[in-house]
Amino acid sequence: MAREQLKTLTEPMYYVLLALTKERHGYAIMQSITELTDGRVAVGAGTLYALLSRFEKEGIILQTREVERRKMYCLTELGEEVLTREYTRLHQLVKDGKFFFNEDGTLPPINRDGMKQEELVAETEEGAMEDIPGQLEKKKKKISSEPKRKSFRDALGKGLLTT
Repeated sequence: MAREQLKTLTEPMYYVLLALTKERHGYAIMQSITELTDGRVAVGAGTLYALLSRFEKEGIILQTREVERRKMYCLTELGEEVLTREYTRLHQLVKDGKFFFNEDGTLPPINRDGMKQEELVAETEEGAMEDIPGQLEKKKKKISSEPKRKSFRDALGKGLLTT
């Protein structure tokens, strides 16, 4: 069940697993997520404990011990695999998007020349997409010449999740 259903993770799932790259209890997980995302993502207690229960049943996390009535959790090897696979999937989505977005994250102007929706669709079907392979090749060459980024583990080791 875990492998197929967790092929892609929800945002709360992803951040819970990120937080558990270090042993933490529930409240510390919530704080870590809030800190990491500058408050953009807040995982409530109900969601968190439902996910912890599910992840534990799936063998993705493990309760390691109990300290002052707080249950401590961390990732298992399967959890590391699930998290790494999701990180790789998300990274590929962003990498693919770079072919279509400007460096500042905006789309280049779309020249519609006052065409109506039906005309745009017809033009696309007639071969307007033929230009894309050439554009993609240029962008691929540019990206392949960029310096390699640090690995996921290196980024985590820099204390991104401090709580």
